[in-house]
Amino acid sequence: MRTPLFLFAIAGTVTAAPPGEPGAHTAPAAIHRQIVTTASETYHVEIPGAVRNRWIAITNAGTETIVNPRLIANGKRDWFSTADILAGIITPAMTGREKALAIWRFLVVNRYHDAPAHTGIEMHDPVRFLNVYGYGFCDDSATNFMELAKQAGLQSRVWGLSGHVVHEAFFEGGWHVLDPDGQIYYLEDDGRTIAGIKTLEQRPDLFHKYPSPYYKDSARVAAIYTSAENNRAYDGSRKNSEAVHTMAFSLRPGESLTRHHGNWGVYFASRDAPRPPKATGKEHYGNGRIVFEPVFANGVFSQGTTSINNVRAEREGDGWVLTSGEREGTLVYRFAGPYPYLDGAVRIAGRGQISLLFSETGDTWAGVWNSQPDASVDTTVPLGAYFRRNEGRPMYAYHLKLTINGRLRALRFQSDIQVAPASLPALEPGDNTLQYRDATSGNRHVQIELAYDPGATN
Repeated sequence: MRTPLFLFAIAGTVTAAPPGEPGAHTAPAAIHRQIVTTASETYHVEIPGAVRNRWIAITNAGTETIVNPRLIANGKRDWFSTADILAGIITPAMTGREKALAIWRFLVVNRYHDAPAHTGIEMHDPVRFLNVYGYGFCDDSATNFMELAKQAGLQSRVWGLSGHVVHEAFFEGGWHVLDPDGQIYYLEDDGRTIAGIKTLEQRPDLFHKYPSPYYKDSARVAAIYTSAENNRAYDGSRKNSEAVHTMAFSLRPGESLTRHHGNWGVYFASRDAPRPPKATGKEHYGNGRIVFEPVFANGVFSQGTTSINNVRAEREGDGWVLTSGEREGTLVYRFAGPYPYLDGAVRIAGRGQISLLFSETGDTWAGVWNSQPDASVDTTVPLGAYFRRNEGRPMYAYHLKLTINGRLRALRFQSDIQVAPASLPALEPGDNTLQYRDATSGNRHVQIELAYDPGATN
C-alpha cells in the first residue's frame, strides 16, 4: 500500500473553522473527522442533543483517484441513481397503491414549490431534480412522480388542468390522482379509494372535504378540476422526462468536494426564474465548493489530466515544482461532475511566462489570463464570467489549459456549485450511523468531515 500524501487528525470531533467560502456563515462549533481506507466502511457519530448541520466534505488525501465516493447518514438520502432513490422509498412486496403513496409522500417531503431554475429536460430527471435543485412548479413535481412511478413498474401519466398539473397512477383497476405539489390526494365516499381525474371533474365537494395544505383556496382548486374542457392527459411529458443521470464523480489526489446546507448566494436561474427564496427562515438551496490542488510529488499531478505536453515534476529544495524545461509546455484538466458549475477561480504561483485558457467543450479556447515573460507570479484568477448563471442550461463540465514556459510552485483550482440541502447527509440527535462507499479499484485514503452546531437546529 502506498503511503498517503497527507496526514490528518485521527477520527474524532474537533473545533475548526469553515473552509473559507465568501459569505459563509460563522464557523461551525464542531467538525467530526474520519479517515477511510476501505471501499465500504461504517462508523458512528454520537450527538447528545439538537444539531444544526453545516457542511460535509470528502477529500482525497491519497495517491489514487477515488471513484464515486458517497456517504449515507442513517440509511437516508441514498440518491445516487433513480434505482437508489426508489430502493429507499418502496419494497418489492408493496402493492401498487402502497408504491404510489410512498412515492407521493417522498416527493411531498423532499421538494418544494417555486419557479424551476430552468426548463431543460434534466429538471424532469429525479436524480438531478432532487440532488441539485429540489424545487419546481407543479408540472416538475408531477413529471418526476411519473418517472419514479414508471421506474417502479406503475402505469403513470401527467394531466394538464386549467392552471395546475397533477399526476395520475394506475392501480387497483383504475386511475388515481396523487398531487405532490398540492400535498394532497382525495378519497371517494368509501373513505379509501383515491379519486381519479374523471371522478374529481364531477365532485367539487371533495376539494372542500379534503383541502390542500398548500393550495388553501378550495373553491379555486375545485374550479380548476371541474372545468373539464381544459383537462387533458399530457403524453408529451414522457418525451420531456428522463432517468439517465447519476451522481457519479471522481476525486483526484488533492481534490475535495464540500457541500453546504446553506449558501453564499451563487445559484442558477434562467432569465424568467427568480432567486430561490427562503421559507420560514430556511434556505432552500445550498452551495458547495470543489477544490483541486494537484499533487506535484512523484508526478501524481498527471492523474486526471486530459493532456500533458512537456511538463514534468521536479524536486526543488524540500518541495516539488512543475517545470517546462527550456521550451513551452501545456497542461489540460477537465472538470466534470453531477452538480452545475457556477463560479470559480485558479491560484497560480511560480515564475516564467504562464497563461490560462478556458473551454467548455475542449475544442475552442478563450484566453483568460497571462503573465509577462520571466515574471514572478502569485495570483488568483477569477473565472466567474465564463460560467452560465441565468441563461439556457447550467454548465456541468469545462476545461482549463495552462501554458507554461517556466516553473509552477503552486496550483489550486476552485469551482463553486449548487446543491439541494435536502439531499445531503445529515446528523441527527442520538447515535448516527455513517456508511461510506466508493467504486475505486485501488487503494484509498479519504477524509470525511461533518461540520455542525450542537444545541441548534437547521
